[in-house]
Amino acid sequence: MTWFIFSSRALVEVGYKRTDYYAYQGINWLDHFIIGLMIISILDLLLTFRRYPNATDVLKEFFTLVSLFLGFFIIKNCFRFVNTESLQKLLYTVVIVNTTASVLYIVHQGFHIPIYQNDESPIELFQGVNITRTFWFMPVLWFFSISFLLIFRNKRAIINGVLLIINFLAIFISYTRSFLIIAVLIVFVYFFLVAHKKQSLLVFFKNSAIACLIGITSFLVVSRFRPAETNYFLDRFNELKEDPTEEEPNTLVYRFEHTNEVISGIEPGKKFIGLGPVTDKQLSSVENMEKATADLVWTGVIFRWGYVGMLLFGLLYLVSLVKAYYLFMRSDGLLSQLALVLLLTILSQIIEGFTSWTFMSPSRFAMGLWYFALLSTLMGFKRI
Repeated sequence: MTWFIFSSRALVEVGYKRTDYYAYQGINWLDHFIIGLMIISILDLLLTFRRYPNATDVLKEFFTLVSLFLGFFIIKNCFRFVNTESLQKLLYTVVIVNTTASVLYIVHQGFHIPIYQNDESPIELFQGVNITRTFWFMPVLWFFSISFLLIFRNKRAIINGVLLIINFLAIFISYTRSFLIIAVLIVFVYFFLVAHKKQSLLVFFKNSAIACLIGITSFLVVSRFRPAETNYFLDRFNELKEDPTEEEPNTLVYRFEHTNEVISGIEPGKKFIGLGPVTDKQLSSVENMEKATADLVWTGVIFRWGYVGMLLFGLLYLVSLVKAYYLFMRSDGLLSQLALVLLLTILSQIIEGFTSWTFMSPSRFAMGLWYFALLSTLMGFKRI
């Protein structure tokens, strides 16, 4: 809607001309990968109509899936007419919104003060305290928010410091081991990259030591006021010492086994470019695939776009990491800082892809690849 409104302004306002900050004319590597995935999606649609006489909901599913790629280009077209200062302010508002959602999440799940209705999360009694783990109203941009607040922490230092603490507390209240590991990894990768650009390992060790001190202090404070919740989280880490071959729900072994089960059910000839926009009206295995994708995004990628699609998505992530790194290293100012935000965000999404459905979440397909769209835009900005 935003793209449509601003695109139409030039048609209705005499003399209005937008400033295009995208100096590079043409499509880049990231765009090529997205176009390749769109082509596969169209081929799959045609093959689906050919394979299944009953095409109920196939078109709806197709437009849902292809909105991933259409959204990429729409978002890119929005960002190309916005300078880096405005982009930084826009992303900051996103961080504030995500942090506000984190506050509500902490209140509801951490303090058990009901905010959201229809909460049917299981309750576990641990050391006399009710522990709930719900993800339906969980903020989805924790890692982006943490990356942004780390990089721009010197601006509004006190406010941004509080926002950073809230996002970390929300991750703690989720009691999700992988989320906490990713958040900590973001901090240390950030310090390493900044030190690497300054060519000073001393900066890395100094900042890492400060981060460790703050982290230990925060842990002691939280454990003092929320001892049962802290012990519950620590107990979840102790579970990692158990036999990893036991296929308990939500273990990585279980996820890979579930994925293998889904892929094995695909006919060999259809694994190359996937099954496309089929629904449970055509294949009963779609429901099982969706459950597996909720824990490992690559299950849905292989099912929908096959091994070729998996390769294109893999290249999209790999090339994006490389491009974001070089944009960070070879530019200065806001452009460099925004590139680092995206580098850390993309890194977090690679890891999170093995624990959740990330861009394949049914509630946000059209915005699923937004960070790639922003990076694709920034790659065409003048490096100043």
